[in-house]
Amino acid sequence: MEISEVYSYMLSVLDKAEQGPVLDENDWDFNYINRTIKELVEKYDIHWDAGVMVPADDALADRLYEAGLELAREVGVYCLDTKRQMKWSQAELDYILSTAPEEVILGTGDDQVTVRHRLPDENSPITTIGGPYGTPVPEELFVPIMVSYAQEPILDYIDNATLVTTHGRSIKAGSPWEAVGCWQEAQLSFEVLERVGRQGMPIGCAEDSPSEIGELATCTYGGFRLTDWHHASFISELKVAYAELTKAIHYQHTGAFSHNFYNTIYGGYVGGAEGLAVAIVAGVILMKATLNGTTFNPGPSHAHLSCNTFPAMIPALSLGFQAISRNSKLLTSSFPRPVAGPMTKTLLYEAAAMAVATVPAGCSILEGIQSAAGRITGHVTGLEAKFLAQVGRASVGLTRSEANELVNRIVPLYAEDQNLGQAIQGVPFQEAYNVETLQPVPGWQKMYEEVCREMEDLLGLTL
Repeated sequence: MEISEVYSYMLSVLDKAEQGPVLDENDWDFNYINRTIKELVEKYDIHWDAGVMVPADDALADRLYEAGLELAREVGVYCLDTKRQMKWSQAELDYILSTAPEEVILGTGDDQVTVRHRLPDENSPITTIGGPYGTPVPEELFVPIMVSYAQEPILDYIDNATLVTTHGRSIKAGSPWEAVGCWQEAQLSFEVLERVGRQGMPIGCAEDSPSEIGELATCTYGGFRLTDWHHASFISELKVAYAELTKAIHYQHTGAFSHNFYNTIYGGYVGGAEGLAVAIVAGVILMKATLNGTTFNPGPSHAHLSCNTFPAMIPALSLGFQAISRNSKLLTSSFPRPVAGPMTKTLLYEAAAMAVATVPAGCSILEGIQSAAGRITGHVTGLEAKFLAQVGRASVGLTRSEANELVNRIVPLYAEDQNLGQAIQGVPFQEAYNVETLQPVPGWQKMYEEVCREMEDLLGLTL
């Protein structure tokens, strides 16, 4: 049987995980990552002025891309299972990047969604996604919570919560219970789509798959569909596990769409904002090279707050999107992860800042929100995702210079609150929504409307 050129390429990726040089993981972290990134920041002059939240320097964006590409080529990826360095030649990177589509269609029927490549400052549609994104939720609240997102017409598709238990049992990674939990997630997800009349809507899945078992079990007949949004990821920094490679080769064989994501750590081995920007670009390139996904999220995390809305991180993320958008066809997503939770204005301010900073930067997808940084069980609602999508859609057509001015107006509204952490964690879903009507409680609705008016007055945008 003949195999496709791309499938043959993916087999060569698996070879790299078993044939590359053996390295000590500490050596990888300190020398290959930390030292190299410091050198690249200086070599390519990756710096921006203080107070800039959305850089608008094309030359800087292009230098950042070259820095990220050099990191991808010269350092590569560390395979945790074999302790080996996986490296790519420039020709290999050129080939796999050339296979990236400029647009993809997810979902089926009237609920199909087209995700398109966008350029900075471009007045073109942004795809909007809503969901708790792996935030743990109780079994009995999975459907109500997910309906609160799926019922919002402004959201093009949804990404699932993670079940705390399955049929009252713990979900143990690598055990049969992982498969059971993912099958329950699939069944409940289809119930959600049925209830809102959007049966063809794509679903981000399988969030209950901590290893490869759950994803492989449910990416089959009767489970999640090939047109859904399957996941495979990196581990910080620039590391991959066999479980993720197994998912990737499975997606390649079945033709499933996949979303790759990478949680690089601000304040960790990549250093500060400039190093973070280099790691963001390299991470997206290497996720394509390693996992060959369809869409890519370089969502960084603050080392202590676990969020990506920290002011110093915003220009790095915005510039990273610009670099990738200007120099490749890759479809990227912006994924706000605020410190604050539902029924707080801080949550909405954090979301607004990220939307305005990243949509004009050229990302293809605005997804969220992982409220309270995804750390607190059930602290999620559909209303903050609706708000994010509204601000994101309103930000289409802004120039980066305009966006920079607006983000500088938003950030002071929440920056001092971020360090409070637990004090702004908000409330769980059942206190923010009426569980019977699946509508926001009056207090949460009022707060949302107040912030909408604030944003319209402050930013001059129509939500």
